[in-house]
Amino acid sequence: MGDTPSEVGSRTELAVAVALCRAGKRVYTPLFEPHGRVDLLCEDATGYQRVQCKTARLVGDALFFHTCSNTGKQPRDYRGEVDVFGVYSPELDQVFIVPVDVAPVRGCTLRLGPARNGQAKGVHWAKDYLLS
Repeated sequence: MGDTPSEVGSRTELAVAVALCRAGKRVYTPLFEPHGRVDLLCEDATGYQRVQCKTARLVGDALFFHTCSNTGKQPRDYRGEVDVFGVYSPELDQVFIVPVDVAPVRGCTLRLGPARNGQAKGVHWAKDYLLS
């Protein structure tokens, strides 16, 4: 039996929250907006960040995650509503923090290794966003 999207999303939110706590940030969850655009709120010395959690899937030598929602078959991006994507890769058991402003509007690819065609310009390297 496959996992429901809600189960996958809950595991992703938990993984991101734990990783943020381990990185020394305070993490808060919205109480009255369980289906809102902000999944978590994290605080560090620089202030607060609104976090939208996403599950990445491993595709070859890269991670891919969606950067918009598709409610009613209408794509809606997160710009202006959240600050960062907290991206969890179940296959790698790693969390990446990607600023919303650097991610493409529909989907984002984080490269784990060089592209076969050698392209490097405009590439989002996973190591640059890894939360350690």
